[in-house]
Amino acid sequence: MEKISNIEVIAQKEFTDHLKSPVFLLFTATFMLVVITWSYVQGTEVEYTLNVLGSPDLMRGFEGVAEVVGRFAPVMGIVLGFDAIVKEIKSSSMNVLLTHPVFRDNIILGKILGSGLCILLVLFFSINLATGVMLMASGLPVTMQQIIRIEIFVILTFFYSLIFLAISIMISTIAKKSNNSLMFNLIFWLIITILLAKLIFVVSYAFSEDLNTANGQTQIIKNFLPDYHFTSTAVGIKSTDTGMTSGIGGIFDTRYTLGAWAWEFWPNLAYLFVLPFILLIGSVLAFMKKDITY
Repeated sequence: MEKISNIEVIAQKEFTDHLKSPVFLLFTATFMLVVITWSYVQGTEVEYTLNVLGSPDLMRGFEGVAEVVGRFAPVMGIVLGFDAIVKEIKSSSMNVLLTHPVFRDNIILGKILGSGLCILLVLFFSINLATGVMLMASGLPVTMQQIIRIEIFVILTFFYSLIFLAISIMISTIAKKSNNSLMFNLIFWLIITILLAKLIFVVSYAFSEDLNTANGQTQIIKNFLPDYHFTSTAVGIKSTDTGMTSGIGGIFDTRYTLGAWAWEFWPNLAYLFVLPFILLIGSVLAFMKKDITY
């Protein structure tokens, strides 16, 4: 019980520190502004579809929101984790903390829990607020099924962000300075979410001069990337030839039941739910072995 109490105290302190951090508050404000603005744009497009084509689909409007969230949500994990350990060590507050009856695993688990709660709080409010904005812009009613799908999307985004939180904490444990940790995290984010798949495609096509071969080799790399699995569960898997979604169009495709969606994307869901815990365990082990005597 004492161990759980220590984790709760550290988590509460970490949560409060984040809410007072100017960097986190600035990023949160920017993130919410981008998501809400994009939601309004998507809502007006839904209204246009209703007036001109007579076939409104509120959930389809969330596909654009999902793409924006997929780009920025990982940065939230980086912002919360890049100096979680290195800052404490450089300021010698870690040594002071360890003089109290608290173990290393209490510290790292408390930090993870506090940061994770911050991510969940921001995602819950920003995505649900975006839902309200889209509803007002489109003028359409919302059903319970649609609300459930939106909340499932919040959970998917939360686990997706946890992947980058775990990586950022691990890098923070290894790095010598906070600015180095931030730089390494941002480079890692750019590579695995934006550059790597495109680079593999360009190199593969340059050597093979065959589009199908290049797409096939790129797909092999994508299977290891968090962005691919998150996007697949959210908006479906798009054909490399046509750029159109084939099969179920992700969590927002109301033509299919949630059971059919889960069955179609269970490998992607397993990746998103299992990988964060593996990486978090890795960050815990890295911290347990870290020499913090400065």
